[in-house]
Amino acid sequence: MSWGNTSSHWGLASRLLHWFSAVAIFFMFGLGITMINMRLSPMKLEMFIVHKSIGMTLLLIIIVRVLWRLLNPAPNPSKTLSLTQRKIVFLGQIFMYALLFCIPMSGWIINSAANFPLQWFGLFEVPVITAPDIMIQDNAKTAHLFLVCTLGFVVTLHIVAALRHHWILKNDILKRML
Repeated sequence: MSWGNTSSHWGLASRLLHWFSAVAIFFMFGLGITMINMRLSPMKLEMFIVHKSIGMTLLLIIIVRVLWRLLNPAPNPSKTLSLTQRKIVFLGQIFMYALLFCIPMSGWIINSAANFPLQWFGLFEVPVITAPDIMIQDNAKTAHLFLVCTLGFVVTLHIVAALRHHWILKNDILKRML
């Protein structure tokens, strides 16, 4: 199996980046929901550290994914998709990449505006990107929640579409990423 994409399949690098992101995103959804429903405790604070660290890792991963995609074009579109469907897929991918970039950025802004040190897995401190400001913090929290909910909807559509192509339409769309 090739690291790079072929004309008919995603390469190993694309697959690993995709599936690592998928697992991390599902973990982050669960962790985020658990954290917001917990009372303040040392465990909740530890969960926030893990959440923020994974979020910063996902930010780096999405940057790598975009660079990899620019340097390594996607496989040719499946012949089973119409031109309209191909355009929807392309726009959907751009929208998902944008969400995967904006969500950790909004989290980083929340943390910076709250004037709280952001440690990446306790190894080093991530620099702040905005001055302490409660209004910025509140706006970033609202944006973060909205973007996460939007991502949840988009991911659900993505999964449903992939399963529809695999189980109902019986084409190769899902197999190209497995």
